[in-house]
Amino acid sequence: MSRYEKNIKNQLIYFLGTDSNALKFIEELSNMGDLLFFGGSIRDICLSEGIPLMPRDFDIAINFRNVNQSEIENLMQHYDHRKNRFGGYKVKISNIEFDIWALENTWAFKNTDLLPSEENLAKSVYLNIDGIVYNFNKSRLYDEVFRNSIINSKIDITLEENPQIELNLLRAIVFKDKYKLNFSNKLKEVFKSYLNEEPNTLIESLYELQNSHYRDTYFSKDQIKRELQYI
Repeated sequence: MSRYEKNIKNQLIYFLGTDSNALKFIEELSNMGDLLFFGGSIRDICLSEGIPLMPRDFDIAINFRNVNQSEIENLMQHYDHRKNRFGGYKVKISNIEFDIWALENTWAFKNTDLLPSEENLAKSVYLNIDGIVYNFNKSRLYDEVFRNSIINSKIDITLEENPQIELNLLRAIVFKDKYKLNFSNKLKEVFKSYLNEEPNTLIESLYELQNSHYRDTYFSKDQIKRELQYI
């Protein structure tokens, strides 16, 4: 499929080049190890029919090469940063945000039996539509999990263990609407398990999560309720 054969690296450099400090930061990071861009920023580049919009943020796992923690800390001191909730870094340069982890320290590799690797990073996500990874240094794309979700027009669960299942349920609703996909039976069962316990609590939670995660409101409570009625 030709839309997956775009030059992703050039598109990333175009995005990052809107601020010279952001591009410099990425170049400095890439000297420390392979940068694995994953999730939304790469997915939207691949799915865009025209010029993709600037991503809300960039998720990057780094496969470090003989770099100690002090070198990473020294680099971070030159940029506006803070530790994120899972032990990585959240970095903001102008209006560009980065969430950065050491590959072996991403949640799935620390908390499940999945072994740390570039290929497994694409299998470490809750939703299959997030299962896409791009090695910036080597221009290598891992997209089998993601591609299957598009080919089958279905949002499914890839790795069941996840610390933010409700957030992923919200994201599933957003992606279903955005990309015109369907929910798999497996994903529907997860929704049902929450709905069987307390439907109003789930609706309220998904509605509130929009503001904290997206800083925007995609759906009203009634729209969320209607979406859940068809599951």
